[in-house]
This record gives sequence, C-alpha cells and structure tokens, in this order.
Amino acid sequence: MSTHCYSCGMPLNQSNARGKYCQYCTDEKGNLLPREAIKAGLADWLKGFSPSDGKTNFERRAEYYMKSMPAWADAD
Repeated sequence: MSTHCYSCGMPLNQSNARGKYCQYCTDEKGNLLPREAIKAGLADWLKGFSPSDGKTNFERRAEYYMKSMPAWADAD
C-alpha cells in the first residue's frame, strides 16, 4: 500500500485508503473523482491556511500542487 494518496497527498492508513487514493478523492466504489472536484477540495483546504487570499489564488495553487501528484502529473 502507498503511504500517501496519489491524488492529493493525504497520508493513507488502513481506515482511509482505497487502493492508492484516499476516501476524499474517490467515490463510494473507489473510482477517482474528476479533476475539477479534487481541485475544488484542495482549494478549500488551502483556504484554511490563508483565508484572506482570493478564490482564484487558491485554485491556481491547487492546480500547481496537483501537477506534483502521480494521478495528475501527466494531465493538461
């Protein structure tokens, strides 16, 4: 088992892992959610660190971060 989600980087353990992805990046069947859904979730998570930044900034930062994740590295 991977130690981190291939989509968002969340640490994985027995209770939250669904293959190489976490519970937040997959549907109930274990399929990876669409890229835009993951980006929105990451942008919301990033907002918690600096809530005064604009929404566009969070989305841009999430997009940049996703390029380093194996699930999204080859995506446009």
